[in-house]
Amino acid sequence: MLRALAVLFRLAIAVIAVVGIVLTVGDGSFSGSLVYFTVQSNVLLAAAFAWSAVASALGRGHLPPALKGAVTVYILITGLVFNLVLVDTAADEFAPAHVQPASEQLGSDLLHSVTPVLAALDWLLFAAHRRLRWSHAALWLVYPFGYLAFAMIRGGFVDGPDRYPYPFIDVDALGYDGLLLNVVVYAVAFWLLGSALVLLDRLLPGGRSAPATPRPTADERAGSPAP
Repeated sequence: MLRALAVLFRLAIAVIAVVGIVLTVGDGSFSGSLVYFTVQSNVLLAAAFAWSAVASALGRGHLPPALKGAVTVYILITGLVFNLVLVDTAADEFAPAHVQPASEQLGSDLLHSVTPVLAALDWLLFAAHRRLRWSHAALWLVYPFGYLAFAMIRGGFVDGPDRYPYPFIDVDALGYDGLLLNVVVYAVAFWLLGSALVLLDRLLPGGRSAPATPRPTADERAGSPAP
């Protein structure tokens, strides 16, 4: 029963992520929208949860805990950064708020608020716990740093107001000193978020990761002690 509930819940999250991406992109290019961390993290979420749901339904295992944690951290970064940093900016990351179609606003809400909350609930309720290591919090920073490198390289070849996808990595406005400061602040914040996930993982019941009862040997099943 619990496995069936987890399968349905993960399929629902994957579908919501896909719907949010489709609504947000609208008539634009999907490949062009991939410049945004929001879209990338939701694509990862949809792919990972769809795979996990199918694998669970077929009884063929689950996502490795470190990968599950990474996907969860990245979608939480999307939700937290948008709702704490970007939500009050004059322009949405996809279109100015005063001209943004209702469908794109709904898509933005799905990608920035709904999927992060649902992914966190899935991790709390259905994930295997007590398998994460403290080193995972640092390892999970590889992708955000990779995204930063991608955004900086792209910015060197693109002109216009959308040269950099987010204001906190806009070198033109911040200068390299301001960019470096933001990189340090966000890297520490993301590391703390990952560390909090690891800490919580160690405090939660083991769930599927709890130690299994050793299987009896053939001699024990026969009733005679092993030599």
